[in-house]
Amino acid sequence: MPVSNPSVLHPVEAGALREALSGAVEGTLRSLVEFDEEAFTVLYADDVTLGFYDSTEHMREHFEEVHGFVNLDHTEMDLFTEELFPASGSVRYLASGLDLFTMVRVYVDGCAYFLALDPDEPVLPAVRAVERVVTGG
Repeated sequence: MPVSNPSVLHPVEAGALREALSGAVEGTLRSLVEFDEEAFTVLYADDVTLGFYDSTEHMREHFEEVHGFVNLDHTEMDLFTEELFPASGSVRYLASGLDLFTMVRVYVDGCAYFLALDPDEPVLPAVRAVERVVTGG
């Protein structure tokens, strides 16, 4: 049975975010996690995601390990915006294509979200869905 939790870190309704993403992605939203530098909340994880773990606690422990590397995103974003492409403005999202899934981290209005999508899923529709819900537009 999928895991579903309310938002506790950002002032965005988790259900509205999941609904917008479900309408935006062609495949399956595998997981949705809100995070900041200090903490994270698993807003949604489907049965496929849960199947990689012995329990929801095991999944949470692994996600906690992943969260420990969030500083790498900030380092990469600083490199792009301050060193390599200072005229580019801010970084809206970072994506990594893995064999198993596509990992997207979306940054908008002080909110940060981790999405796991099917490997061949187009990224921009999901990013735009998150941006619309967070900004109310």
